[in-house]
Amino acid sequence: MIFDKRKPNKIINIAVLAALCAVAFYCIGYIRENMGEPQKSDEYHVSIRGEEPAEEKDEGSDPYEGDFLPVSVMAECGGFAKEVSLYVSEGVCYAFLPAYADLARASWVFDNQTCEVKFNGEKVAAGGMLQSIENGADYAIDIKDGMQNELHYQLVFMQSAELPSVFIDTQSGSMDYVDVDKGNEESGQFYCITAEGEIDSQGVMERIRGRGNTSWEGPGGKNQYNVRLAESTDVLHMGSSQNWIVQANKLDASMMRNKLAYDFAKDIGIPYAVDCEFADLYLNNRYMGTYLVCEKVEVAENRVGAQDGYLLEANFRAIDSETVVSTSRGTFAINYPEEVTQETHDYIADYVGKVAESITSARQSERYLDYIDLSSFATLFIVDEVGNDPDNNALSTFYYKEDRTDDSKLTAAPVWDFDIALGNDERCAEVLNSYYGEGWFEYLYKSETFRGEVARQLQEIMDTLYDKYENHYFKEMVEYMEASYRMNEVRWKEKQGYIASYYPDFQGTVQYLDDYFMARLKNLHYVFNGPDRIHKVEFLDRGRQYAHTYVKDGDVIPVRVLENLQRVDGVESYSLDNEQVIDPYSYVVYSDVRINCRQGGNSQPGFRTEGDVEDAWQAGGQDIDKGELAMQWISFIMLMVPGLVSVWLSGNNKVTKDAAFGILVQYLLNSFLILLISYGIFYVTYGSAVLSFSDIYSESYDYSIYNINVAFKYLMLAGGLSVAVGIIERIMKTLLCRKRTKSED
Repeated sequence: MIFDKRKPNKIINIAVLAALCAVAFYCIGYIRENMGEPQKSDEYHVSIRGEEPAEEKDEGSDPYEGDFLPVSVMAECGGFAKEVSLYVSEGVCYAFLPAYADLARASWVFDNQTCEVKFNGEKVAAGGMLQSIENGADYAIDIKDGMQNELHYQLVFMQSAELPSVFIDTQSGSMDYVDVDKGNEESGQFYCITAEGEIDSQGVMERIRGRGNTSWEGPGGKNQYNVRLAESTDVLHMGSSQNWIVQANKLDASMMRNKLAYDFAKDIGIPYAVDCEFADLYLNNRYMGTYLVCEKVEVAENRVGAQDGYLLEANFRAIDSETVVSTSRGTFAINYPEEVTQETHDYIADYVGKVAESITSARQSERYLDYIDLSSFATLFIVDEVGNDPDNNALSTFYYKEDRTDDSKLTAAPVWDFDIALGNDERCAEVLNSYYGEGWFEYLYKSETFRGEVARQLQEIMDTLYDKYENHYFKEMVEYMEASYRMNEVRWKEKQGYIASYYPDFQGTVQYLDDYFMARLKNLHYVFNGPDRIHKVEFLDRGRQYAHTYVKDGDVIPVRVLENLQRVDGVESYSLDNEQVIDPYSYVVYSDVRINCRQGGNSQPGFRTEGDVEDAWQAGGQDIDKGELAMQWISFIMLMVPGLVSVWLSGNNKVTKDAAFGILVQYLLNSFLILLISYGIFYVTYGSAVLSFSDIYSESYDYSIYNINVAFKYLMLAGGLSVAVGIIERIMKTLLCRKRTKSED
C-alpha cells in the first residue's frame, strides 16, 4: 500500500509498535514462567533439574528451610575431628554423621555470643558433649540465632556405616564462588577418613572446580567436581596422583551405574580401568551426599601409560581444529599431549585415518589388525553392548597409543561415564534394543576374527565372573552403601535420574539395575555363543545407524523393540536398502539386515508398570515439548521485532510511487541492522538463561538455536541483498541521470 500522507502512516505504525511491545512482554513473561515449572506425574516424579527453585518465604517462615543452621556437631574419632553442620528439611533438623564418628564423643559447635541452644529442653554450651545419643533417634532442639529467630525442631541423627568420608574445605569457607561457574576455582584443604576413623589421605588442595554438562546445576545443587591436590597423593589405595574426580551420580537413582561399569570393565580386562570408591562428601562441613571418588582419565603415572604417545576421546562437540581429529566415523579430541604441534597432529590424524579406512573394509580384509589392539576393541564392544549407553562412541569413549612406533597400536580404553546407561534413559529402556551409534564397531562386527575374539571373551566372562555378578555383587553393594544412600535420600529429597525408578525403596532400585545388567550380559553371550544362528538387525536414520538388535534366524523382530523405536523416535514406516517398504511386525529375518526408519509425528512415550524391567516408561516428554514451545516464541519475537520496528522507522519518510523502491531497500536494510542489535541484546540479557536451559533440555536447546540461527541467517541474507539492491539502484539512477543529461544537451 502506498501512503501519500505522512501523519496517518505514523499513527498506524505507532499503534502497531505498541501492540508488538505488549505481545513481546507477554511472551517474555510466559517463557520465564514456564522455564521454572517442570511437569510432574501422579505416579512418580522425574527430576532432571534437581531441586526446583525455592519459593519465596512468607514472613514468619523458617529462614533455614533447605539450608544449614549456624550450629554444628563435632564428629570425632581418635585424633581426627571435623564439624558437621545441621541441615533443615521440612521442619526437621538432621545431623548427617560420617561413618567414623564416635557418638559418645560428639560435642556441640556454635558461637556462644550469638546463639543459644537447648537440647531436649536443657541449655547447652559450645564444646559440651552430646550425651546418650543414638543413630536414628529423635530429639528436640531449640535455637535462638544471631537474628533473634526462635526456632524449634525435631533433631534426627543419621550416620553412614561402611563408607569413607571426604572433607573439602575451601579457602573462602564457602562453595558459592565455585558453584556459580564451572570455570571458577578455589584452593583449600583435602581430607579422606576411612570408616574406621583412620586418616587415609590429606593435603593441600591446589584447586576445586565444577565439571559436567547436563549434570551441572550450579549454586545449591549436587554438583560434581575436579580436585587437584598440590602433591601426588594416594587416595583410598587407588594410586598416587594429583588429579581426582568426585562424581555426584545424581542422574542415576541407584547411584551405582558408574561404579558398576568401572568395576565390570576392570574385571574383564580393560586396560587402565578406572578405580573408584564411594564416599560421603562434606564441603566446608556441609554434608553433600553420596559421591564416587574416581581416578581421572589422563596420561600420568599410575594412570594411562602413554607418556610418549596420545590419548584420544570421542567427542562430537569438539570444534578446535588444532586439537581434533575427524573421520567419517566420528570426531576425536586429542586430550594428550597437552600441547599439540602441527607435527603431532598430522601424525595421529594420519594414523587414525588409516584405522578408519582399514576398519571400514573389515569384512574383506584383516588389515585393521595392523593398526588396532584387537583384544581391547573386543572388550570395549562388550562394555558398550552390556552398558547400552546412548552416548557410546559419541562422547567419553577413549583410545590411546603408547608411542609412535609401529609396535604401538591404537588401544580402546579406558571407559568412562555411564550414569545414563543400563536402562536409565528412555532410549535404552528396552533391554533387547541397543540404542547407540556403534562407530567403528558397525564394521568390525562384520569381521569373523573380531566376532571370534568377542565370543572368546564372553565365554571367559561367563566362566569366571557370572557367579560374582549374579549372586554377590549387587547384594553386597546394597549392604555397603545403604546407610549412606538413606542420608543422601533425605538430603536430596526427590528421586534422581533421567528415568526415576518406579520402585519406592533402595533394594528395588538396585534390583532393577541387577535385572537389566544380567539380562544384557546373558543375551549378548547367547548371541555369540548360543546354539542358534543369530542375525543383526540395524536401524538407520537417513543412512546413519543409530540402534540395533539381534534376532534368531527365521524369527520376526520383537514387538517391544519396534514399540521402543516408535515411542522414542515416532518411527512410522520401515524400508530396506532397495527402498522396499516392509511391515516390520511380520518381516522374517534370515540374514543380517539394515532397515531404514522414517519418522512420523511427535511420539508419545508410554508408561512403565511395576515389576518388569523390560517395560517402557515416560521420561519427562512434556517438559521438552514445553521447552520447544517457549523457544519458538523467542524465535517468533526475533523474526517480527526487527521487521516491524523498521516499518515504523520507514514511516517517517513520505512514500510515493517514485520512491517506493528506495523505501523498500531502506526497509530491508533497517531490518538487517536492527536484527544485529536485537540479537546482541537478547544474548546479553538472556544468554545465561538459555545456556542454563540447554543443560536441562539439550534437545530443546538445539531446536531453539536452530530456529534462532535460521532466523538470523535469513534476515542477514535479506539485509545483504537489500544493500546490494540499494547499490544497484543508485548505480542505475546515476547512469539514467547521466543519459538524460546528455540527451537534454
